[in-house]
Amino acid sequence: MDLRALLPRMTNETRGNAIATFEKGQTVRRSFEETAAAVRAARDRLAAWGVGPGMRVGIRSPNCFDWIVHDLAAIELRAQTVAFTDDVAAADPRTLADRYDLALMLVAPAERSRGDLPDFVASLDGSTSAVAAIPRVPLAADPEFDRPGLIFSSGSSGGLKGLTLQRKGIEACVDAFTQAVAPRRDDRLLLFLPMSNFQQRLMYYSAFWYGFDLAVTEPVHLFRGLQDLAPTILVAPPALYEAFETRFDNLPPAKRRAARVLGRLAQALPLDSWRTRLARTVFRQAHEALGGRMRFMVTGMAPIKRSTLDLFALMQLPLFETYGLIESGSVSLNLPDATRIGSVGRLLPGVSVSFRDDGEILVTREHAIASGYFECAEGENERTFVDGAVATGDIGRLDGDGYLYLTGRKKEIIVSSGGEKVHPEAIEAEINACPDVMRAVVFARESAPSLAAVILPKAPADAAARDRIHGFVEDLNRPPRRTTIGKIVFTETVFSRENGFLRPNLKLDRRRIGEHFRDEMEATAEPPRATHT
Repeated sequence: MDLRALLPRMTNETRGNAIATFEKGQTVRRSFEETAAAVRAARDRLAAWGVGPGMRVGIRSPNCFDWIVHDLAAIELRAQTVAFTDDVAAADPRTLADRYDLALMLVAPAERSRGDLPDFVASLDGSTSAVAAIPRVPLAADPEFDRPGLIFSSGSSGGLKGLTLQRKGIEACVDAFTQAVAPRRDDRLLLFLPMSNFQQRLMYYSAFWYGFDLAVTEPVHLFRGLQDLAPTILVAPPALYEAFETRFDNLPPAKRRAARVLGRLAQALPLDSWRTRLARTVFRQAHEALGGRMRFMVTGMAPIKRSTLDLFALMQLPLFETYGLIESGSVSLNLPDATRIGSVGRLLPGVSVSFRDDGEILVTREHAIASGYFECAEGENERTFVDGAVATGDIGRLDGDGYLYLTGRKKEIIVSSGGEKVHPEAIEAEINACPDVMRAVVFARESAPSLAAVILPKAPADAAARDRIHGFVEDLNRPPRRTTIGKIVFTETVFSRENGFLRPNLKLDRRRIGEHFRDEMEATAEPPRATHT
């Protein structure tokens, strides 16, 4: 792939691939050739406003067709894009322009219609009149367009980190992932996470270059998008797939048992077509909710429950774990013909890993996707970008067949009073295997040598379920385990971005969860008995 040649590639596309979006309540379908024409018009409009090579164009908007068009238009002009996340939704454009040397700021039409904004702020739909870019001098010569833009990544302890993108790394990452997935011309990939998440842009670059359909929606319209746009490929965080498991768990017990029996029968059938036909009948609602055509689903960004993977396998819905970081791009992926439950798959082409003495994963690829941070906490650049490799902060291992396993985050390791190093993620996975548990988060305690677990039950008001969870944890506590769970705190609060228990990257915000439940966890009553909050 050559990022600089995307527009000619789209213009010459003759196989009928298209991009579908929701606009004013309707599905709008545009061929790649029509999309290319829109990109050329946007490119000319940006140039007329004063945007040139080496200048920076900020984009702040929900997902839409024009987001993609203007990203591609900036590439055509060899201008750098700066994709702003929701974290700066309220920031004044003047402040952002000064801080990031923006020549132009593109925003959603609704934002442009509010208030008195400067001339360098334009609506993505091209409706703004009298637009004039700030006449910025390019920061450095870049004749090969090696630095196509800036992005932001959510820091592991909160806050944002800014990264400088590398064109060759982008191209290598797109090539590696696409070659592994091997999309067909008639595939349709659904994008619903914010376009400021760079993974989404990698996916549409892949579609335009390799030739398969796109469907784009906003997160709030996800379930309608799944049903109306009928994708065949989906990349989503665990929360989406776990929502299907929650729906299944809410079925009457008899219906659940019957579905599992028939699902296991389907798994035992000798032909794929037979297995799929029976599973589509038994789990009709799940298949229909996903659009009825799904053939490849990927989950990453955070750990997924083993029970969720098992349920999707039972439903004959192909769900596979992947692993990657924005700093390194995609690293590994399970595939239909090469999968190992519990792992995050084999390494993608062009990727190699090594391990520090403590097990931390170092990722190396010939072309890095990012050259480093331009905005981060003190020392983080040096800790992450080390001798041509990306230090991931994740502890892991490779098995003899090349499958990568993640143990936990390096910074989350708990050292017990007896000196034992404990990965809370590993214990959480064990607790999450309890059929009554929705989510568990494990912490060290200051008041006792044992650990504490904050647990969200699937049925928070069910006292019998809480008793079963206690029994399950007490079984986990048996020897030879030395560091045990000495306190359980039950909660009815679902962990989400809205309440701050999930970070923008959809990983647990352990610091915030720990602060919220500290008093309950530090209570000294043992053996574990519930505190209900």
